[in-house]
Parts: sequence; structure tokens; C-alpha cells
Amino acid sequence: MDKFLVEVSWEVANQVGGIYTVLKEKSKYINDYFKGNYFVIGPYMPHRSSLEFSKLETPKNFLDIINECKKIGFDVYFGEWLIDSRPKCFLIDFQIYLNNINSLKYELWAKYRIDSLRTGDDYNYPLAWSKAVNVFLKFFSEKFPAIPKILHLHEWLAGSVILFDKLPFVSIFTTHATSLGRTLSESSFNFWDSLDSTNFNQEATKYGIEAKHMIEVTVAKNADFFTTVSNILALETEFILGRKPDFVLPNGINLDKFPTVEEISFAHKKNRDTIKDFFLYFFSPYYRLETKNSLIYFISGRQEIRNKGIDIFIRSLVELNKKLKEDDPNIFVLILVPTEVKDIDPVLLNNLNVYRNLEEKIEDLLPEVKSRLIHYFIHKERIVSQTLFEKEDFLEIQRMVKRLKVNNYYPISTHILPEDNPIINLIKNIGLINLPLNKVKVIYYPTYIRRGDGLINLNYDELVVGSHVGIFPSLYEPWGYTPLETIASGVITITTDLTGFSDYISRYVQFNKDYPGLYILKRKGRRDVDIVEDLSNIMLGIAKLNKNARVENKIEARKIAKLCSWEKLISNYFNLYNIALNKKL
Repeated sequence: MDKFLVEVSWEVANQVGGIYTVLKEKSKYINDYFKGNYFVIGPYMPHRSSLEFSKLETPKNFLDIINECKKIGFDVYFGEWLIDSRPKCFLIDFQIYLNNINSLKYELWAKYRIDSLRTGDDYNYPLAWSKAVNVFLKFFSEKFPAIPKILHLHEWLAGSVILFDKLPFVSIFTTHATSLGRTLSESSFNFWDSLDSTNFNQEATKYGIEAKHMIEVTVAKNADFFTTVSNILALETEFILGRKPDFVLPNGINLDKFPTVEEISFAHKKNRDTIKDFFLYFFSPYYRLETKNSLIYFISGRQEIRNKGIDIFIRSLVELNKKLKEDDPNIFVLILVPTEVKDIDPVLLNNLNVYRNLEEKIEDLLPEVKSRLIHYFIHKERIVSQTLFEKEDFLEIQRMVKRLKVNNYYPISTHILPEDNPIINLIKNIGLINLPLNKVKVIYYPTYIRRGDGLINLNYDELVVGSHVGIFPSLYEPWGYTPLETIASGVITITTDLTGFSDYISRYVQFNKDYPGLYILKRKGRRDVDIVEDLSNIMLGIAKLNKNARVENKIEARKIAKLCSWEKLISNYFNLYNIALNKKL
């Protein structure tokens, strides 16, 4: 029997956050299951869509639908989303409805009492697009009236599609986080201790997000099926949105894109050395740096200081620095949190160029230097730099070194940042300023990691594999792709008991006491000062592991990741879709 699945998300061919990864990685399995009758819908963004979307010749059935939309005044583009499975994709322009956004707001006020007076473009754009999607789907359903159709909507940005004209689809609404939960958590409101005693509608109004919150509440109430991505989020939505989810759909991962256990060791060494070279470039103009036997820790994610645990992490680094002994390894820490930047630090850029020129010069001289060294050793002659190099070569090297520059402070960030940047201010205020004697040294890398950026010159996945520990002490994380991707890379990982990912794993894993691979920090219901102490002790314990123990942890981490492969988790979606197809409209 023919059946259609139409999946709608603001992140189709429009990467914004983690939902993009979910849609991208599960699409292969969904496409196969629906045998080509699977379609994704996203927003048409003139300056971005061309990068992820390939236009195709439109089949006649769809051409009729698109022409109906053109009569109303908006364009629909048919093609493929440029991901591995290449699902059929409709990108929908919504400018006509954006021009008349107030009438849409009034419509939702009249029907559902959704107050959107205080909204901006982050609300207006998805709302206008959702209206256009609703109109498109109405024509779509008229073209295929007898075929069972499922409409799967992700987050409030797509959820409002079902709040306009009624559509003959079985509707599924999946929330990956709640707007209010994220906001309350970031503002230090501990809603976990007061889920049953808080008026969440009042809290939404207090924080100025009542429109987004009420759309979530209304869509959750009106969808045929309501789902979340974790049991932790299910508890949250039961109270905040007023409906217990019908299904929990844990997020999977495609292990094929990560190095195998056999490949991890080689990739780690290669990328680790590249990262350590960068540390030398970064610090050496200021003081002598020892990178041998040092360890690389990192944190990554959105700039949500409280929710992502960035505040806890930075405070823990101060404690770690105090606890490390002289014979313990040095710890280099990368804070990979993209934000607004002014430019690359020109002093750093100058020094990088000087170092690379020095490397090239010495590489050219190596054969001759090697020959002289052998001669000096055989004849037991004293080795000095002036005799090791030709005079002109030595003078050229000295001239290169003189081109190195230094700021009047030890470097922390790779970029020039606005004065109000909260991360750099927290680092400085807490005194983590990269003094020469510090065992812990921090580099804030405030742009997306990618090859060819002129700095580390690795992409994010390569940097993760080259690191020793990934640390994600999140306060609010309904799932948690970053820790999952980190253990899949065979890297020791620290997360917390407030992530959906750790909650899921804890239900199925008996952790190896000696080599857990994944360390779960207890955050729920605890004071920050105690969490900081515990995290610093976990990081210290990992720093003191010998090489064999670290390798065993890496193997265990990779083993745990297999529990979250899409091969294991995609059946949750299939079960839901089978039930949805049997539902009577």
C-alpha cells in the first residue's frame, strides 16, 4: 500500500542546531522504509539554500501543486536535499505571509489566545513559513486524497503548521527541547524542584517568550501524536506543555562517519600533534612551552553559559590548576564556543606566519644540518648553532625570530572579541590567565572549527579525535549530541545526569568501574560549589591515568556509542509510523 511521510522542519537544508543532525542521519532509513514516498520541507533562504539544495525537474503531479501556490503569490522549489540519502525536498518561500504577519498573529490569537505582541523576526519568520507550508500541504492532500499521509513536525517553528487550516494528515509533533525550559534553566531557575508548583504560563510571560511557549502548548495538545527525544524531556513537557508524550524517540548516531576502533589510534596521534603544534605557535613567543606528555581537554557547544555548563567548567579548571602537581601532565584546554568576533588576533596571525616560515626554512636545511651533526658527534666537537648553520642561514633565522610579536598580556583567545563577551570575561575574572607556571592553560576559540581557517587547520571531528577528554557539564540538555559524538570518536567524555543521552545510556549500561569511558557528573539538585569540586576531581583523576588506562577508556567509550547507533534506534520511528498509519482521521 502506498503511504506518504512529509517531515517538516526549519532545519531542512538550513543548519541551525542539533535537529539538523537528527534529520540528516535518520533520513536514509526513513527514505528506504517509505520507498521514495518520503518528502522533507524546509524554508527557502535565498542566500543559503543553494548550498544544500539541488533543484530537479518537477514531476507533473507536484507541478500542479506548485502552480496553485504561485497563484496565491509564493514560490515552492522542488529538488533534493544534498545529504547522503538525497531525500526529495520542497523549499517554501514565505515572503508574502511575512508581509502580512499581523493577520497571522491575529488568527492565532482569535483561535487559541496566543499572544504574540512582543515577538520579533525569530518568531515572525517561522510563523509566516508555517502558514505557507499549511497552504502547500492543503493542495498536496487534495492531489493525493486516497493515500494515507503522515505529517511529522519538529519543534514549535514547524508545529504551527497544524494551527491554521485543518489538514487531512495524521500529525506527529516532536519537541527536542522546550523554549521555556531552556530559558528558565539559563536564568538559574531550578524548575526540576518545582515542576508541580510552578505556573509556567506566567513564567513564559515574565521572560517574554509567551508566544513560542503557547504555540508549543497548543501544538502538543492538538497533534495526533506527541513525542520527545528523552525521558528527561518527557517529564519536563508533561508539566510545562501539559501533555505526557505518547512516544520517546531517542536520537541516534551514524557510526560509519566516525573512525573505527582500529583507525582511532592513528588518527588520534596525527591530529594530536597538529593541535600541539598550534599550542606552540600560540604560547611560545611569550614563554617556553612543554607539550610532551601533555593532555588536551575541550568543551564545545552554543554560547549558553549556564545551560551548557560553561560556567561550571571554567570554575573547575581553576580548581584543577591548584590540584595538579609538578610531575602531573600539563593540561591544554580548548573552549570551542562560536560567538561574535571582530577579527583574528593580528599578533597571533603574525606569529603563526613566522613559525611556519621558520619550519619551511629549517626543513630545507635539515639534510645539511644532519650531515654536520653526524660529523660533530664522530669527532666529538662542540655543537653550537653558529657552526651548525651557514652564517647567512643563521642570520636569516635570527631575522625571522625578530619578527615575532607579543601583546602586553598572555594570550587567551584566538580572536579579538567584543568587550562584553561573557566567556572571556569569566575566564579573566576568575584568574585563569595562562601564567607561565600554570599547569592548566586555556585557549578560547570563538569560531567554528574548520580546515583552512589558518589556525589549527582541522575540522571539528578531527580535533575531537586528536583530543584526550571532552567535557560537557550541561545543566539543560534534553538529548546531548556533542557527548555522544565524542564517545563515538573514541574520546573519554564527561557529561551530567541532566542530559537525555546519559539518562538513556544509564538504563542499558553497566559501567566499567576502572575504565568507564563515559563519566556522568551528578548535577541534579546539587549546589554549584559541590559540582565544581566533583568535576575538578574527575578531570584530575583522568589526568593521572597512565597511557594504558586512557586507551582502555577510549575503547569503552566507543563501545558505549554503539548503543546509540541508528541501526538500533530507528525502530522507534517505524513503530510510531505504523501506529500512525492505522489511525482513523
